Amino acid sequence: MAISESIYRFFGWWVINIDLFFMVLLLIGSGLLFFHKRTWGKRFLFISCFGFVFFGIVPIGLWTFEQLENHFPKVDQVPLDVKGMILLGGSFDKMTTLARGETAYNLNAGNFFQFIQLAKKYPHLKLVYTGTPFEVETAKKEFEALRLNPNTVIYEGNSKDTKDNAAKTAELIKPSSDEKWLLITSAYHMPRSVALFRKAGFKVIPFPLDYHSPGKYEPWFFIGLALNLKAWHASSREWLGMVANYLMGRSDEVFPKVE
Repeated sequence: MAISESIYRFFGWWVINIDLFFMVLLLIGSGLLFFHKRTWGKRFLFISCFGFVFFGIVPIGLWTFEQLENHFPKVDQVPLDVKGMILLGGSFDKMTTLARGETAYNLNAGNFFQFIQLAKKYPHLKLVYTGTPFEVETAKKEFEALRLNPNTVIYEGNSKDTKDNAAKTAELIKPSSDEKWLLITSAYHMPRSVALFRKAGFKVIPFPLDYHSPGKYEPWFFIGLALNLKAWHASSREWLGMVANYLMGRSDEVFPKVE
C-alpha cells in the first residue's frame, strides 16, 4: 500500500504539474542539441512544444474542471431533517498569514464566508469545522471577528488531507446511519470529498459552493495556456485523487453518484 501510494504521488505530481514536465523535456532537448545529439534533441523539443501548444489551444483543463463543478446540483433549500453542517478547511493562505501577521484567504475563501451565512440562517444545525491545527486556530479567530460564536462550532484539527477530514470527523461525532449532514466545500472538490465521507459512514448532502467557472464551455478550440493550465492543475488533482482513493480502498466509488 505504501509503495502504491508513493508511486501514485510521484507520477501524479508530474501529471498535475504537466507544465513543469514539458519544461523539463524542453531543457533536456536543448541540452542534447548543445552536445550535438540532434536526433534525440529534436524529439524532446518537439514533444515539449507540442504539449504547450496542445494545452494552449485545447481547453482540456477547463472541460475536466467544469465536469467536477457541475456534477452535484446546487442546493437551494436546506432539508428540514438535516443534522448539521461540515465545513472542510482550505480557505486560508498559511504562508502569507504567518508572514504578514494577519489572516490571508485564498481562492477557496467563499466556502468559509458562506458557511457563516448558513450558520446564522439555520441556527438549529450542528456546526463542524475540520482542517489542520493552523486552520482551526485561524477559523476560530475569523468566526469571532465575523460574529459567529466560535464556541458553537465543533472542531476537528488533526487532518492533513481530505481523507483525514472524513475519517477523523467520523471518529469525533460518530454519525448514525440515518443522520443527514450537509458537506460544504468548493464545487470542484465536492466529488472527491463526497466519496471519502460516504466511505467514512456519513450520509452527506453535497452543498457545493465557491464556483470558479461559468459552468459551460463551448466545444471549440481557443488559445489560453495560462487559464487552461491553472484549471488542469486543480482538476487533475481531483480526478487522480478519486481514482487513487478507490484503488487504495479509501472510497467505494471512483466518481460518486448523485443520490
